[in-house]
Amino acid sequence: MSKRKKWIIGLSVGIGSTLLVLFVLGLYFASRFEPFLREQTVSYLQQKFNADVELAALKIRMPLGSPLEILARKGKGAMVRISGERISLKLRSLPGSPPLMAMRKFSFEVDLNSALEKKALVRKVRLEGLELNMPPKGEKPHSDKPKPAQPSAAPPVQVHIEDIVADGALLTITPRDPSKDPLVFEIHKLRLDAAGNGVPMRYTAELTNAKPPGLVHATGSFGPWNTAEPSETPLSGDYDFRNADLSVFKGIAGILASKGSFRGVLSRFEADGEAHVPDFRLTIAGNPVPLETKYHAVVDGTNGNTILDPVEAKLGQSLFDVKGGVVRNSDEKGKTVDLDATFRKGRLDDVLLLAVKGPKPILRGGLALRVKIIVPPGKGPIENRLRLNGTFRLMDARFTNETIQNELDVLSRRAQGHPKDTDVEGVPWQMDGVFQMGGGRVDFSKLNFALPGASAEMAGAFVFAGQDLDFHGTARVHARVSQMMMSRWKSWLLKPVDPFFAKEGYGTVVDFKIGGTREKPTFGIDRGADHGKAKK
Repeated sequence: MSKRKKWIIGLSVGIGSTLLVLFVLGLYFASRFEPFLREQTVSYLQQKFNADVELAALKIRMPLGSPLEILARKGKGAMVRISGERISLKLRSLPGSPPLMAMRKFSFEVDLNSALEKKALVRKVRLEGLELNMPPKGEKPHSDKPKPAQPSAAPPVQVHIEDIVADGALLTITPRDPSKDPLVFEIHKLRLDAAGNGVPMRYTAELTNAKPPGLVHATGSFGPWNTAEPSETPLSGDYDFRNADLSVFKGIAGILASKGSFRGVLSRFEADGEAHVPDFRLTIAGNPVPLETKYHAVVDGTNGNTILDPVEAKLGQSLFDVKGGVVRNSDEKGKTVDLDATFRKGRLDDVLLLAVKGPKPILRGGLALRVKIIVPPGKGPIENRLRLNGTFRLMDARFTNETIQNELDVLSRRAQGHPKDTDVEGVPWQMDGVFQMGGGRVDFSKLNFALPGASAEMAGAFVFAGQDLDFHGTARVHARVSQMMMSRWKSWLLKPVDPFFAKEGYGTVVDFKIGGTREKPTFGIDRGADHGKAKK
């Protein structure tokens, strides 16, 4: 055998022996340090979260170079890879509650020397199947004597975590009322980076919002962890919310996009932002109207209540403000929408297009409105649950239905004493009133109407199901009866009756009624009507 072959064989044996020694040393150090590192890991979690920790398995792995580094540097610079399976943390103060934290697998690297000195430097933390369950703030223990904290055999450990990746995590916020459904957030991507001991961690997250469902991208800060009240752990950041489907809320629909910032704690935070719904609609009508809002909101994570104060909004071309909230009242299953809206610069056609069936609103014009909007929880069509109370004023209004508008034009000509003046057309009119909506109908306790030459006071109702009209009132006209006639002989013939209709300084005062449907209304003299009351 040549010297070269002997040298190669000897080198191979030497390398193999070295690798074998390193492997044996790795097993030796891993077996020696595994109980210690397991104890330190459990001790840290117990102290950090004031919880009992269950850990199914823990494994230690060292690179081949680590045994030599440990021997040469006494552990300094040696990185140990630790992995575990099926770990859970249960709050000692709430032994009957679900685990605060549970995960299927985890892994991280730790500087061995720092762990030995109880100042562990941890990096590359990976969490798989993470589930977080946030109990309500101030939740009382299930027993009169909560389980006391168990002293740990290991002394306190200081831990500095450099980064955490926890994709596919699940965050559940439990409401105070156990009969209510919890809020569940699916966190598709989550990364946290350390900014220093005792200060919040920076995070980047992508999650699915609970209601309305949609994708949220968020960046901000999280922590420090509040051991006494986990739900009070600080949280802040900026968000971008896309493709939120509003149809999960009964009565409305549309796809929402929103951007903004938030600050607070896990259980309660404030948000400021802007939202856009290009196809916002009420299911009662189904007509899309673009909606833009700028808002300040307070969200209670323990019950899902959202308080809006204020909201500056634009619906179509209408500008309005909203205050109120979407809240869960006592003894209710579901949430109640309770809002106060004020139109600063409104358009009647925007509101009617949103609320009334048909591609074209029956009226166009300016709108001033103050309204209380209440939608209680429950089943059934939204029109049977929606309740409105308020006052309104229409300015420069015109009917889009030519039949109705022509009737008003004729009425205005006659009322001004110029029945043949065809230049009087498309006349604008004004209206104001007090209304109440509920049970599929709108009742007007007071309704004042005015157009050139005439005014009217009335009351009545509009029923959504059949689009039925039922109004009764009194009209006051500037012209006398004889002046409203088209032919001269009729005008001459009616002059004797003028004094019977002339009252209150007007040329004519007459009682009237409006019936039929929205598409085919009927007008007539109301003989013996009970004014001010709509038929029920």
